[in-house]
Amino acid sequence: MPGDNSEDSAAATPQNVYVGRQPIFDRKLNVYAYELLYRPQGQINNAGDKLDSEQATTTTIINTFMEIGLDRLVLNKLAAINLTEKFLLDESRIPFQPGSVILEILEDVEVTPKLVAAVTRLSESGYTIALDDYLYKPSHAPLLHLADIIKIDVQALSRDEIQKHVNVLKQYKVSLLAEKIETPKEFLFCSNLGFEYFQGYFLSRPQIISSESLPTNRLTIMNLLAVLHDPDSENEDLAEAINTDVTTSYKLLKMINSAAFNLPRKIESVQQGAMLLGRRKLSGWASMLALSQLDDRPTEILRTAMTRAKMCELLADAAGIKPADSFFTVGMFSALDLLMQRPLPKLLEPLPLSDEITSALLYHKGQLGEALSCVMAYEVADWANVQFSRLSTEDILIANIEAVTWSNMIIDTL
Repeated sequence: MPGDNSEDSAAATPQNVYVGRQPIFDRKLNVYAYELLYRPQGQINNAGDKLDSEQATTTTIINTFMEIGLDRLVLNKLAAINLTEKFLLDESRIPFQPGSVILEILEDVEVTPKLVAAVTRLSESGYTIALDDYLYKPSHAPLLHLADIIKIDVQALSRDEIQKHVNVLKQYKVSLLAEKIETPKEFLFCSNLGFEYFQGYFLSRPQIISSESLPTNRLTIMNLLAVLHDPDSENEDLAEAINTDVTTSYKLLKMINSAAFNLPRKIESVQQGAMLLGRRKLSGWASMLALSQLDDRPTEILRTAMTRAKMCELLADAAGIKPADSFFTVGMFSALDLLMQRPLPKLLEPLPLSDEITSALLYHKGQLGEALSCVMAYEVADWANVQFSRLSTEDILIANIEAVTWSNMIIDTL
């Protein structure tokens, strides 16, 4: 079986990813924000490897959002992150929401009309703008009018130079942040000059936050699942997410047009599928197909997930519970830990599932959880717990036979 191949197993072995986190304090020494810093894989100290700024920013964002989680990193504080010119010029590459982040413009970014226009849009969208490692130049004036925070490296300037910078910057509506504070005297000096925020080894060294990384194909699938089950995403978002994954898109259209669906006309696009099947049902199918791409896992695990999904749905139908789509999702995701080889609670954290679905998956609560308990009891012949709603033993048996037959037919089309 594919899951028994030692090379596949090694390729799927999770690795740790890292993000540095250094607090930014206000004048009362309360944490105002956390700056997120690039730390390479396997890093155990606070000195990041030399890396292209673009790669460092991209890696930090990926590790923050897709691996560790922004909430875990910054709790209820702001996140501060360095952005390169490419990120600033293409707002679609910034996954943070306005009001949750400080966008730090690196000191080596060239101030051009195009850049100023991009930063203006970001500022008007509600982002907090900071200029990092700032050294005053008249050419920076357009950015100074847009910036909310100016970060001054106190190790790069003499005390007289720091004083001159403060005098010049007072004419702008900006808050001053003293970074690389290493001694109590430096902290007091900057505090007396009117700096509002402080950062440095004297106050707190960066902490290294790590998390176990999903292998690449698993990470791609988890990202797709997040979009598919986000209630705030539109049908266009759903179609785009599916179409981005060529294999899932192809398999989905192939499946919808198969005899298993017996539709009256051919479906030629994901958008058509969404209109005909409905968004929730299409999301369930696409999720299942995405999970089927985990080719290092035994087919029987996928078969188990599909059988559980269909049987949960059929139990809901038999009991007259509408809609039954959520039952399908619960059954399918109940095997997510087996497919992804990670604890289910960790896998569910980044997914925008309803509390009802999460509670059913983790604690078998509610009608969704009761259906799942019934299905899983049937798997192990725990007949005393094979019960759901007021369904008879025969009703449950029929649901199981139909689910097994259905999952076998679907797997044959993959």
